[in-house]
Amino acid sequence: MSARVDAVAARVQIAVTMGKVTKSMAGVVKSIDGTLRSMNLEKISALMDKFEHQFETLYAQTQQMEDTMSSTRSQRHRQNAEVEEFIPQKNKKRSQPEI
Repeated sequence: MSARVDAVAARVQIAVTMGKVTKSMAGVVKSIDGTLRSMNLEKISALMDKFEHQFETLYAQTQQMEDTMSSTRSQRHRQNAEVEEFIPQKNKKRSQPEI
């Protein structure tokens, strides 16, 4: 049960992060549009530096989300394996006659 809660929490965190990234990228695109219209090389250079920084941040966040999801999946698989191992043992004990 806790693995499912963790998985849902991770998905919610991913959605929140992706919403923030989307807003950030929309701001960069608007800035690029305005800067390219002015053709000011200093502004273009500064804007490209900002874009590169945000892209690196996005990459780091994506890696963190992938690691979290992978961890959650492996934890859930471990718990499922433990349950599957426990069930045959429980059924075996029931089927054995008591002496």
